[in-house]
Amino acid sequence: MRLNLRQIEAFRAVYRTGGMTAAGNLMNITQPAVSRLIRDLEAEIGLPLFVREGTSIAPTPDATALYHEVERSFHGLDQVALFASDLKRNRSGRINIAASLAPSFFAIPDAIARFRNNWPDVTVSLHSCPSPEVTDLVAANKADLGVAVLPPQTGGVEIMPLPTLHVVAVVPENHKLAKKKVIRPKDLDGEAMLMVNEYSLMQQRILKSFEAEGITPDVIFDSSYSGSICGLVAKGMGVSVLDPVTARAYEGKGIVRVPFEPKVAYELRLIRAANRPASGHVLAFAEALRQTLEEN
Repeated sequence: MRLNLRQIEAFRAVYRTGGMTAAGNLMNITQPAVSRLIRDLEAEIGLPLFVREGTSIAPTPDATALYHEVERSFHGLDQVALFASDLKRNRSGRINIAASLAPSFFAIPDAIARFRNNWPDVTVSLHSCPSPEVTDLVAANKADLGVAVLPPQTGGVEIMPLPTLHVVAVVPENHKLAKKKVIRPKDLDGEAMLMVNEYSLMQQRILKSFEAEGITPDVIFDSSYSGSICGLVAKGMGVSVLDPVTARAYEGKGIVRVPFEPKVAYELRLIRAANRPASGHVLAFAEALRQTLEEN
């Protein structure tokens, strides 16, 4: 059986309008041309599709069954056409982002607001998850972009440039260390410490900086989420050394962030699948995130 798209279009138009002439107007062709397409379609499938009822025509039960199947197919074509239009305009579409907790809560919302000033028709979807899952989702093409603390070499993805950031010390705003220009491990000796418990390269380097000065941190609380740590620091429960993204979000809410030395890199990476070209709006969002992080 050989059906062509024009025959199906004619059938759909006749079914929806209830007449050959109206279908012709919808398709911008003559009524005889529509009639011929319907006759050819009926001959090809071997079934009558419309019967005359006075001056009008009515679909047969077989035509109704065929129409529902055609509609499912045309819905898919409509989606393809919409997507193609989005590609042409390059101003619509969807960005799927996978990110670890800290950037999900603090950096990415600001980046989304900045991005949508110029790309208001793009839908942004954010999935928050542990850093290893971020990499897996991007490598499997289930996310357009990933944002997480990752090692410099991460397989299956391309790392896009972001500003270099460093961890900071966080203390209550009325703390004796709040006015210092730089805080070192020796300044924190004897202080109650609230620390991130994630076993990351960043955290290892923070702990080694204390070890190098012969100091054992007095850790009274640890958490996988730096936001809860900042909240407790603001309540005067202790001090911390953590990522600058979360610290900036809480500054002015009972805490002060102070540069920490020796410098420890906050290795936040922006990644995308290595085997997939980035669309214009994905690149635009990456730029919005870079600009947001430069403010930290």
